[in-house]
Amino acid sequence: MIGQLLKYGNTYTAIEHAEHKRFILLQLQRKKKELVLLRKKSFQSQDKTIQELKGQKHVFLVVNNEQVLSKSIDFFHEDEKRVVKNAYPNINTNDFYYEVFSKSNTSFVSIARKDTIDTIISEYQKAGIYVVDFSLGNLVIQNLQNLQDYNQLSTSNAIVAYENKELVSINEKELKKNYIVNDLDVANTEVLSLAGIIAYYTQNVSSTIQNELYGKYIQKRFFDIGLRTGLGFLLVVLLINFFVFSHYRNEVGTLTGELQMSLNFKNQLNTLQKQVTQKKQLVQSMNAASNKSISKYIDELGSSLPESNLLHQLTYQPKEGIQKKDKPLLFKQNSISVKGISKNDVAFSNWISAIEKKNWVEEVSILNYGKGKKRRVSADFEFLIHTNER
Repeated sequence: MIGQLLKYGNTYTAIEHAEHKRFILLQLQRKKKELVLLRKKSFQSQDKTIQELKGQKHVFLVVNNEQVLSKSIDFFHEDEKRVVKNAYPNINTNDFYYEVFSKSNTSFVSIARKDTIDTIISEYQKAGIYVVDFSLGNLVIQNLQNLQDYNQLSTSNAIVAYENKELVSINEKELKKNYIVNDLDVANTEVLSLAGIIAYYTQNVSSTIQNELYGKYIQKRFFDIGLRTGLGFLLVVLLINFFVFSHYRNEVGTLTGELQMSLNFKNQLNTLQKQVTQKKQLVQSMNAASNKSISKYIDELGSSLPESNLLHQLTYQPKEGIQKKDKPLLFKQNSISVKGISKNDVAFSNWISAIEKKNWVEEVSILNYGKGKKRRVSADFEFLIHTNER
């Protein structure tokens, strides 16, 4: 369960893209080893659904609208492609995602065009929401077989019949009704979303590209965790430095009172005092920056990063100029230095434009791009983001 907590946190979300442009959201929260209702809502567009999900990083997607074709056939084979070809002999399976659920000699098959599903997933990912798996039609309901005692369950567009807790038929017809499933009170329109949450909570695979979707999410998830851990460690170190330097400042004050007659010693004390003050100001400056704000900036930069760009270094409040002996450290306040490599000039330019439009960005200064570049496929870049945080 610790692994589940690291991967998904305590909140599980599923969204059904239902017929008649309905978008049905269901969120459950894990409390004391149980899933309890957190939120359920319905929308009329994917954009409004995305706005409602702001901050949510992972979802299970159920596509059960007019873009999905479903049927049951009296045919069974271990090779799902053969089952799909038997149900839809005239399609090119390379152009479609499909899902198959078989029982005895009966198979239930749902298909949808890949470009349709990929577009939906892409829209969520642009908003920082990763689809960890998806299901087509009503077939995700198989995950509820052992969690309910009804002879039939109604979904947003079908009635699913059971015999001895085994799925026997799916008929297109909506029957408005509420059910108690695993101690959760859900309407018929929320049944498939509930089944989707159970699917990825219990790690049951639904789609043929689940490994790819899950891999993308896990990579982003552990990058975020590592980044936050690193920033937290940095702040702890700075806080320790603050207490250490505060201690030395007190020592300096004591020595100044006892040896104020010694001019040379006073000069040494003054020098030490300046160093302590400078480092204290550095700590205060770093502490003044909200953890939440810094995390937000880094998250937004990471999520908007084009695939053709590779980051080498992110520095919050970088040093200003070259450090010289006996000279104070100067830092560029409210600034983030970004260094890396770009393999696509247009993508880099679009990325800079996108950053400039963010509400926390005051100005972006490009310090270097492709310096010394001679027909290379990539270019080093460095730019400075001035935030509007005060």
